[in-house]
Amino acid sequence: MSRRSSRRTPKKAALSLPTGVSTGLSSLIDGNESTIASMLSVSISQNNDDTTKTKLMTALTDCMAMNNLSAEALLARFFHVGLLRSYCEDRLGVSSKGNEATLAARIARAWSKPNFEPLPNDGDGAVDAASKSSSKQASDGKKKGGRSKEVNGSTKKRSGEQKQNDNKKGGDEKESTKKRKVWASNEPRPSYTVTAPPGALGFTIKQYSDDFIATDMSSCAIQPQGKLRTGDVILAIDGFEITSEDDDILQQSDNSRVITIGGRVISMNAAEHSKGSLLYMKERGMPMFRIMDYSSVGERYGEAFLEELNP
Repeated sequence: MSRRSSRRTPKKAALSLPTGVSTGLSSLIDGNESTIASMLSVSISQNNDDTTKTKLMTALTDCMAMNNLSAEALLARFFHVGLLRSYCEDRLGVSSKGNEATLAARIARAWSKPNFEPLPNDGDGAVDAASKSSSKQASDGKKKGGRSKEVNGSTKKRSGEQKQNDNKKGGDEKESTKKRKVWASNEPRPSYTVTAPPGALGFTIKQYSDDFIATDMSSCAIQPQGKLRTGDVILAIDGFEITSEDDDILQQSDNSRVITIGGRVISMNAAEHSKGSLLYMKERGMPMFRIMDYSSVGERYGEAFLEELNP
């Protein structure tokens, strides 16, 4: 028997969730089954029946247990901001403003109540919520365009056909943008920037393969907290790529600096993570490293790297 085939899958620890959190996760799954299944690399049926929801609930609970995550940390780390915004609006009836960390905290507060009950699901799902928003904007634009406007004493009206074409085009574009934003949670999130105040950066980095990864955030002064986390890949500082762990651009500065952070991958498929991120997770002994699917790693990075990981 080969060494790889004899590896054992660690037993997953059972996690008992508070009533509010369990109800909240169930309502989050409702209408987002395909997104969550893709995010966690879980195979489900197309019927979105009770068996599917139970399977996804178990997968989310296992992920929380193995990675020692609270409900808030699970939401902030794994779920796309577009999905969290739709959930806040449609199931909680609260503001959808903010980034992942802000929205996750807002949802977790609602779930912390033992008697938590979400608003009824209209059955349209997160993407359709975006579609409804686009349709409303198109409708409003049509009404606005339908009013007569007086310019220099003369009344001018746009043709009905032109208004409909413009509104339909605008609605389609907005709907398409919304759909991509909400349903792209199985894709790496795009890189983004944060601003570090003058002085020392307050975090340390270590090179793993070709990646430079933040490993210690104990003195980090970047606000808001959570925008830069341990495990994030640092791509550049003030537009200059990092070339080594003691690069001059990492030294203390009298000016604020713009830090470019690589997009976070939110998949349980190990092959979708960078080589550096996988090596980092292995060195840190992260539970997630032990439960990911490594079946495609050899094809993407080579069998030698898979043997080096030895998951």
